[in-house]
Amino acid sequence: MFKKILKISGVLVIVLAVMAFAWLEYSTEKNRATPTDLAIAALASDDRVIVELGDWLVMRPANASPKIGMIVYPGANCDIRGYAPVLREIAAAGYLVVAMSMPYDFAIFAPGSASEVPPQYPEIEKWVLTGHSMGGAMAGTFAANNADQLDGLIMWDSYPATALVESTLPVTHIHRATLGGEPPENFTANRPLFPADSNWVPIRGGIHMYFGSFDGGGYTELWEPKITAAEQHKIVIAATIAALQAVE
Repeated sequence: MFKKILKISGVLVIVLAVMAFAWLEYSTEKNRATPTDLAIAALASDDRVIVELGDWLVMRPANASPKIGMIVYPGANCDIRGYAPVLREIAAAGYLVVAMSMPYDFAIFAPGSASEVPPQYPEIEKWVLTGHSMGGAMAGTFAANNADQLDGLIMWDSYPATALVESTLPVTHIHRATLGGEPPENFTANRPLFPADSNWVPIRGGIHMYFGSFDGGGYTELWEPKITAAEQHKIVIAATIAALQAVE
């Protein structure tokens, strides 16, 4: 009887695992934010930026040897290619950019992925981790547990899943805001998780998904955008480069 119960239990575990896998596959396909035509066009190499697209999206300046690298964790259900218009300009400014694909497009399944990047690029002297949305939350967890591997943290419209209040890393938070400059309430509520000297950069009238260039996705915005995606991209690019320059 006991063996029969064990056998039934084993079958149930397998069935549940298969169901969970199927749900993840379905959810990923249903809610995926795919790259726009603008983003796809930004994936072409030219005389400014060299682009490599494999398991990682890698961009580097065509006529410079960068010493600072930026690792990027994407938001939930976000195809990394959707960030190409923003990442391209950051690379053109003289930085190596490595955007990492995540299992099922969820950084929560691979928060330690950033450790894989530096060994592949020994010429890079300093590393900054950047994360959008869920990617930002997981970037915060990585930074809290692996501060010795980083020289800075940039969060795009997110807050850390692990408290960084005692971290000595320079932290910049670039976030959507009302026209008056106020962040969403959940950001304000979670500000104590950030270091006291973290730098918050509001994007007045910006929205969550304008940190990239996406079609579709299941995210529901808090408000209608008051600026264009192109205008928001310029702000994100400038603020991110400023944070990288501060590390440099």
